Amino acid sequence: SSFRRKGNSELLSKLILKKIENNKKSGEIINLRDYKLLQCDGCMRCVFKNERCPLPDDFYSLMEKIVKADAFFLIAPTYVTTIPGSLKLLMDRYLLMPSYFEKLYSKPAVSIGVASPIDWFSFQLPLMNMFLLGLGFKIIDSFLILGAGPGEVLLEKDSLSRLDYAIKKILSPSLSQEEYEEKISTHCPICFSMLFERIDQERIRCPVCHTQAKWTEEGFIFSKESVKNHRWTKENIEEHFKSWILRTKELFRKNLPEII
Repeated sequence: SSFRRKGNSELLSKLILKKIENNKKSGEIINLRDYKLLQCDGCMRCVFKNERCPLPDDFYSLMEKIVKADAFFLIAPTYVTTIPGSLKLLMDRYLLMPSYFEKLYSKPAVSIGVASPIDWFSFQLPLMNMFLLGLGFKIIDSFLILGAGPGEVLLEKDSLSRLDYAIKKILSPSLSQEEYEEKISTHCPICFSMLFERIDQERIRCPVCHTQAKWTEEGFIFSKESVKNHRWTKENIEEHFKSWILRTKELFRKNLPEII
């Protein structure tokens, strides 16, 4: 989702594609800069009237590209601790995503954030992964590669080794489809976020996935039940749309006399 030509994100994309093709697989690079995306104006026609979004942009052609993927790498630069605006524009069209969610559900994905070596990237991976989970992908790895100037990411040997492992994992069905189990971790098992809300003295919660864990000296203990019932499961997303989003029209009409 970088607009910089021949920048770090594009270089990583080309490197990943080359490595995938070396494994006798095919792939394609999708650059957000090649697609016109407009800001959602909140008309709600897609929800309440089940109509096609009237905005004159490339949203549907972009999503048709994404939905054909068997696996997905999301690569984005970090702007002021978080994702670039182009990716946020796409995220904000979330009300259109249910029609794609079923087709993408549980397909493996890897997110790679490109950031400068200083600590200005805290919200990058959580928001990248929120986008992937919102589409239905299962995140099998998520990490940063540091490099400010064009090409500097190629100097990060340890990160490139992890990239090789992520490619191996995404190409292996046995590795990419591992079941969620109880585990002790320093990050959320679903979205890899290391940002947590503190519920009480013993419990924390991931703000992205709503998975809960017990806080111990060894790390955060995520129960199997909590991990398997995270915010982005198929059942929870369906419930969210039926019980909340679709009901907002009814609630608004009920509250309208008081609002007026």
